[in-house]
Amino acid sequence: MKKISASVALLVLLFAFGSAGLVSRYIQTVSVDAQSTDSIDTSTEFSNGTIGSPSNSVVVWYVWVNTSGVQMIYLACLSYIYPSPTITFFGEHYTTQDGTEMFVGNTLTAMEVYNDTNGNGLPDAGTDGGQNELLYNYCINSSLSFQTTPLQKTEIGGVYHYKWGLRYDTVDGFLLTGNESTAARVILDHIGSSFDFYVQDNVSYLKTSLDMGKILTVTPVFGFEPTLDGLSLSLLYGTTIDASSSYTPVVNGEPFNSTTSQNSTVPIQSGEIKVNQTRAYEAVFGQNYTLFNDSQQIVCSSKSAAVSDGSVFGGLQKSVEFALSFLEQLLTNAVQPTNNLPININLDYNASSLLYRVCYPEWGGNAIQHDPTYIAYLAPTIVPEINISSPPVGFIVVVAVFGSIMLLAALLDIRKTRKIPTRSLFTNA
Repeated sequence: MKKISASVALLVLLFAFGSAGLVSRYIQTVSVDAQSTDSIDTSTEFSNGTIGSPSNSVVVWYVWVNTSGVQMIYLACLSYIYPSPTITFFGEHYTTQDGTEMFVGNTLTAMEVYNDTNGNGLPDAGTDGGQNELLYNYCINSSLSFQTTPLQKTEIGGVYHYKWGLRYDTVDGFLLTGNESTAARVILDHIGSSFDFYVQDNVSYLKTSLDMGKILTVTPVFGFEPTLDGLSLSLLYGTTIDASSSYTPVVNGEPFNSTTSQNSTVPIQSGEIKVNQTRAYEAVFGQNYTLFNDSQQIVCSSKSAAVSDGSVFGGLQKSVEFALSFLEQLLTNAVQPTNNLPININLDYNASSLLYRVCYPEWGGNAIQHDPTYIAYLAPTIVPEINISSPPVGFIVVVAVFGSIMLLAALLDIRKTRKIPTRSLFTNA
């Protein structure tokens, strides 16, 4: 097992949630659909519900759509009884126009705060000799409550749309420096996403809408005096790709691989995946977002960049790799191979050939809304469905117990080395 530091364990989205009595926190009423199951019925056109019992430390809220030869799966980790983790994933399984079977998934793996000193709108990481503008890894731990918007099917202009959403409220997190020191505790009002999935003319569209609330409090610790005034926000996404034939990530018309690129920042407006020189998948980030500054709404220009894995905070790679291992195991068990597709879900930084940042140069801790779109180019025929099932019996329990051990080790280590007060990390400042 890989070595995990104290700060990394706290970053783990806290699967323990205080099951060993370490965390004391009042959990507000949550809104979630009532359907609970041990597996997903993939014979249905669409469904949503929770996998696991509400008495488990962690359950998985899922959305399933199977239409026009494409299967969409959305997963989110929730807890009915402890502060809820904030891990989500969405992926598509389909056959391309040349008959290649593909599974493409995306997940938000990190949030970063940077100082755009050169004015290009992007967080230059200094790996190619320039100044490092990344100041903090903004690590989100857990949410006080959550709200789900159950899946609904509607018809718009003769096209069927499948819509759903999830929002985490009162989100607890930390600002970590490059050497993994904790600079401040941060309370975010909310972070949520809504989704609109539809298929038209052998092309699937997943329109997403990010809704991130205002930073409510920034509480410095250990002598740090961080401020978010004038700073920018970057959302770092990882892409997992499996295909039955060779594929190539393409950026600005040229092949790109985050694991081998020496460029910390390559500005882009969209990223593509090509199979046999044919476009199979595309992420379109959109150039405008809305910034809510007090009572004002300001339309700002967003920036996007493909990045090398070497541009990511060193400690962040370990922490995200460990935190997302929960989804890796769940997805690997859930998504079974079909035909010749060797499903191997790996969300590690060093395994993703397409890492990208979606950046908001104007931020300063204010609320933002943004609408990226993900497009898959489909074959005109129906492909076999994938098989989604429950994680093995006891899996969620094992994860929760292991999280408890890691959290206990983290708190003991940090109290010894950083003199964190013994009060709960989740009580109000």
